[in-house]
Amino acid sequence: MKNKAVVVIIAIIFIVAIGILRILGGGEGNQNIAQNTEETMETKGNYDVIEAMKHIEVTNTEEEINNILGFECEKSEFSGECTWKLNSKNWITLKKAGDSPILQATIDKETIKNENVTLPSRNELQEILNNGSLTYEEFVAKVGGVEGILESKTATSVGYIWVDKNKQALGTTFNNESGKCTVASYR
Repeated sequence: MKNKAVVVIIAIIFIVAIGILRILGGGEGNQNIAQNTEETMETKGNYDVIEAMKHIEVTNTEEEINNILGFECEKSEFSGECTWKLNSKNWITLKKAGDSPILQATIDKETIKNENVTLPSRNELQEILNNGSLTYEEFVAKVGGVEGILESKTATSVGYIWVDKNKQALGTTFNNESGKCTVASYR
């Protein structure tokens, strides 16, 4: 029993000593962490994710998208999906869903949050969808006059995302033919 207590005390002293050494030498380590974060956020290719989505279409081939973005995609052997990783938190994926390809952007919410975005309540959103929905322009007015961020494209629809100051995100899909919002969900 005494030996067990001694081992525990030695372990605690050892952990505290390592903590103190890290604090004393932490400046250099913290700089490395900051540098690594900056490097992973540096955008690869010709555009950031928001601009890239404006320049590519679902009708583009993988090769055309490679040329537009300025680098080749990483192709999944399992699904056949092509992903262009612009940085560690933002990428675009071309998904093949039969004859209907989908361009889907993954966008870091922190970089697109907007204090001017006022999201409707869940009940209000449901009421909007149940009562014939809204066009994109009407939706923009509803969320405070802030344009959405283009997040997805298919042959029949486009998707936008709005992120408020608290990083609450609202994703929407607008039908190309009717121009109305057909799907809306909080994330």
